[in-house]
Parts: sequence; C-alpha cells; structure tokens
Amino acid sequence: MKVVIIGGVAGGATAATRLRRLDERAEIVMLDKGPHVSFSNCSLPFRLSGTVDATDKLVMMTPQAFAARYHI
Repeated sequence: MKVVIIGGVAGGATAATRLRRLDERAEIVMLDKGPHVSFSNCSLPFRLSGTVDATDKLVMMTPQAFAARYHI
C-alpha cells in the first residue's frame, strides 16, 4: 500500500503513525510545507505568553527523527 499524507503536526503525524502501526510494510509519505512535522500545538499559548522562551522547545520530532523512528 502507498499513502501520501498532506500536512503534519497533530492530524497528519497522528494518521501517519497510526497507519504505520496497522501496516509495517506500507509506503507512507508525509508532506508539510513547514520545517516541523511534529510540534506541541497545546503549548503555543505558553510560547506566545513568553512562558516558553524558544519555539524550538515545542518541537516534538524533526523530519529526520520521524523518518528514522517510523520509516515515514
């Protein structure tokens, strides 16, 4: 099976990892226009308020780490 997922973060990354769990042999490609495929959306208010001082602290997984861990 070949699947292309448009968009990462909450919806796309969740769908991709769930699909990976269901089919270890599937060819899964996830496309996102931004540099971060997985970050903490829930923490954005903390970043905007200054409680979290750097945006990089919200990144959950880089594209490279996502590919290495899930083969996506």
